[in-house]
Amino acid sequence: MSTTAPPDHPGAPAAGAVEQHGYDFIPESERYLSPRQLGFFWAGINSYQFFFVLGAGAIALGLSLVQAVVAVVIGNALFTLVAYSSIAGPRAGLPALTLSRAPFGVLGNRVNALFTWAMSLGFKTVNGLLGVFAVLALFERLGWHHPGAPGKVLATLVVLGVAIVIAVTGHRLLVRVQPFFALAIAVIFALLLCYTVGDVNWNWHPAHAPSGTSTIALVFSAAALVASGSLSYLVVSPDYARYLPSDTPVRKVFWRVLGGGAGMAVYLGVTGVLVATRTNLSDPVAGVEPLVPGWLYVLYIAACFLGSISNNASVFYSSGLAIQAIGIPLKRWLATALDALLALVAVLLILFVYDFETALNDFLSLVNVWAGPFAAVWITDGVLRRWQYDAHAIHTSDASSRYWGLGGVNVRGIAAMACGMGTGLLTINSPLLHSWLSARLGGTDLSWFLPIVVSGAVYALLAGRRVRGEVRAG
Repeated sequence: MSTTAPPDHPGAPAAGAVEQHGYDFIPESERYLSPRQLGFFWAGINSYQFFFVLGAGAIALGLSLVQAVVAVVIGNALFTLVAYSSIAGPRAGLPALTLSRAPFGVLGNRVNALFTWAMSLGFKTVNGLLGVFAVLALFERLGWHHPGAPGKVLATLVVLGVAIVIAVTGHRLLVRVQPFFALAIAVIFALLLCYTVGDVNWNWHPAHAPSGTSTIALVFSAAALVASGSLSYLVVSPDYARYLPSDTPVRKVFWRVLGGGAGMAVYLGVTGVLVATRTNLSDPVAGVEPLVPGWLYVLYIAACFLGSISNNASVFYSSGLAIQAIGIPLKRWLATALDALLALVAVLLILFVYDFETALNDFLSLVNVWAGPFAAVWITDGVLRRWQYDAHAIHTSDASSRYWGLGGVNVRGIAAMACGMGTGLLTINSPLLHSWLSARLGGTDLSWFLPIVVSGAVYALLAGRRVRGEVRAG
């Protein structure tokens, strides 16, 4: 059955008006987005310091410059799946946590919605902290040398506050502002490269290489760290593309998302690798200061601040949809506002209680275990049904829905995801968890791609015939 729509809503609002749609279907008459806008959008949300930090993290693991660059490229190769899964947006007109009811069941999918919200909270916290560190550095430059607790609270309110306003307003404003973020941040990091690349030792190797771990294992561990960025998008990729007309060519969606998103991620990641060979980036803001003149350091601080806002605005937007998908009966903008309060608490907790670097590594090590298998199942299901959903039935939250499953749960989808998660736990090698199989593979971390293959294959095996039958039956 082709996707059918609930009654049309009024004409599309201006960019500054609060979006009224939540996790529901977008009627054709309101699909204003173009592939070009989508490409700039992805460049904008990826133009933040996180990918720079991941590149530096590859060096911190003990890789050479060339090996670290390879890890950055390999890890970001998963963005091809993000680009492909974005096709679901225009074809179905639904966000990920709505169309994923089909493979998991109406109630079973609420578990994924909860995990999506928890993951988005982690990324909002990480992004918020990077922005807060930048604002605190700016306070220092302006003469407030010991901002202490008041400075941390003020910086948190500034960083999260701007992102929240954009996210609460909605999709049109998100799309409108992201090209400006992308351009400003790309230019500032280009200037940073100009002042640092001339003194880079292209034959750089760590002074003390890690013992007991092979080079391949280190590269794959770094790639797993980098891939966490792409994996996080796999659970929300249709959310941003669902305002594209349904007949938008597949190739335009794919290449715009890949070029904008992966292009910016690789650019910032490689920059992080190069800069990390020249300075200690355990503090990714202050570590840059010795390398550049004062005016450029201030611009770099501004780029970190702007990047935190650009990405967090999109994360807040999707996490508002996740709260709705959990089953909490709130309008999208109210759900986003509630989410903002929780993120504020999380950022302050890390600032005053926990160590940022430890919290970051522990969080990223767990993202791969669930996000990849979840995405693999709903993407495989979408391909099998050619992205065709009954938009009325998929919003029906009782046993009359064709997507209800057994007691509200599609056992096939849950089983396939569980197989992928089990594979992830067996193949992960992170600061938080060293798996049995990874240890026997010399420390090689396969948790960033092997679970995707396993979950997708198991779901196709368990549900392929049934889903294709549903499509043929209409």
